Amino acid sequence: MAFSGSKFSTAQLWAGFLAGMIFLSVVVVSLLRGRFGQPGPDGDDVMRLVQVRDLLAGQGWFDLHQYRLGPDGGTLMHWSRIPDIPIILLTGLFDLFLPQDMALAWAISVWPPISMLILLGGLLLAVRNIGDGKLLVFTFIVGLFILLGHFRFLAGSIDHHNLQLGFLAVAVGAALDRQAGSRNMVLSAIMLALSVAVGIELYPFVAVLCAFHAVDWAWRGAEIRNGTVAFGSALAGAIAICFFATVPQAAWGTVYCDALSIISFLSLAIGGGGLALCAAFLSGRGRVVRFAGLVAVGAACGVLFMFQGPQCLGNPLDVLTPDMREIWFDSIIEARPMFDQPGGRRPFVAYAMGPSLVALGVSIYGLVRRRDVRTDLMFALLQALALVLMMYQTRFYVFGSLLAIIPCAAWARDAFDAGRREGGQRAGYLLPLVLSNPTLWALPVMLVLPSPAPAIGEERSCLSDETRAALESVPPGMILSDANIGAILLEETPHSVMYANYHRDIAGISASLEAFSLPPDQVPALLEKNQIDYILFCPNAGENTTFQQIQPDGFLARLTAGEVPTWLKPVRPGPENNSSGRLYRVIPQN
Repeated sequence: MAFSGSKFSTAQLWAGFLAGMIFLSVVVVSLLRGRFGQPGPDGDDVMRLVQVRDLLAGQGWFDLHQYRLGPDGGTLMHWSRIPDIPIILLTGLFDLFLPQDMALAWAISVWPPISMLILLGGLLLAVRNIGDGKLLVFTFIVGLFILLGHFRFLAGSIDHHNLQLGFLAVAVGAALDRQAGSRNMVLSAIMLALSVAVGIELYPFVAVLCAFHAVDWAWRGAEIRNGTVAFGSALAGAIAICFFATVPQAAWGTVYCDALSIISFLSLAIGGGGLALCAAFLSGRGRVVRFAGLVAVGAACGVLFMFQGPQCLGNPLDVLTPDMREIWFDSIIEARPMFDQPGGRRPFVAYAMGPSLVALGVSIYGLVRRRDVRTDLMFALLQALALVLMMYQTRFYVFGSLLAIIPCAAWARDAFDAGRREGGQRAGYLLPLVLSNPTLWALPVMLVLPSPAPAIGEERSCLSDETRAALESVPPGMILSDANIGAILLEETPHSVMYANYHRDIAGISASLEAFSLPPDQVPALLEKNQIDYILFCPNAGENTTFQQIQPDGFLARLTAGEVPTWLKPVRPGPENNSSGRLYRVIPQN
């Protein structure tokens, strides 16, 4: 939709001011937290930095092994190289006038705030396709509530989630074009293909958006023929480029359900190409024929999964043993279901779900009133999916909050217009703004159920100066420690770690949990088998309490109780700080 006139010019100024505040908020918060040159607090940010450093040090583009993680030569990571690209490019730019280490520090500091511009561009695109100047202003007001100082865009937050949010915003913004113009459809398809290539978190949203475009064409036919052909062709072409540019030739025939592989490549290529062919040749036929064409394309994709990757139709966590799921995976808070959060995080549940519930209600109400069926249906489907996924894993709330911005802004715009028409209740638009603010959802819960004071991070307390000095004083070797500091040890030291919070390290996770559970006298044989040189004990690690409860006579529980076995020798005298890590050398038993 094109805009003109002084009113929209004023709206553009206000929207630009609000967008600038959103962008500046992540810059200011980053500076206040003093994170310049450091990876974010999330272990995935730290591991991303390790991966980038390995690439800069000469590891191959197609080689995604983390050779210092896990036993037997390391672990093949499921991550994509695509999020590494902007960091590498910025490092190369800064390297022209800075040492490489400093250039990399600048790159990981400036890239996350810059990536916020992709998301803001997606919101602007959405408004241009469905709204007017008032919607533009309200979009960035609601966006300010939800995106202010967003943790995924702070300096050092270099994992792939910032790109995923940006890709989703642009894909949805382009998909909102009611006329399904070719340029918007191509842009949406490219963003969806990149989303699949970057990580599996967006796979369900990609599936819904692809199905939406397909059904939209089957219903409307020749009216959107060109746009649908462009969408399907671009989807197939973009995923092919991503596949051949990031997947090594040796893995072209291997099925991975947790990363871009032959199964995800072929499903999008067949689905996109099939949709393009249907639109090209069946657009002039009746709806029954068009829907039959879609059924044929869907059947082809179904056959592909049945014969090529049936395991990808199940729960991706089925590869984990029951012990790994109960002891290790369930301890990862963001991987827990939304209503399975620790008691002190009840305000977070309200914060995370509030805007999505409002947006879903607004979209369903719009469908009932037949206000803008296409737009409301798209957001209703996406929000319903986001809420379902939150029930599976908490981490999906960030996508639901992002998708809530446009519906909540549309409600505020409609309330504003209604107040103007009726000559009263001109402040009626404040209610939608209040209900779209996640902080105001959390506030009542905080008053009723006060949250405990935040404790110092386990990682920071364990890796004290004394512990770091002990780690530097010994030759590089394999360390068995708590999973939450595994990535930090890889980033800050030359040592290897037995396990960290990465599900592909099945052998390392399994061996570590077994060592923690066994009686102390049976552990040395397992350590020798896995060539473990050191034990780093973190007094505040959550695993300590877990094993005290489930295996009170096991090695970790006894070590937590202060019983150091004779086959462990302290590298240095115990630190004065009770929360500091204790590094022990494993004494060979032969």
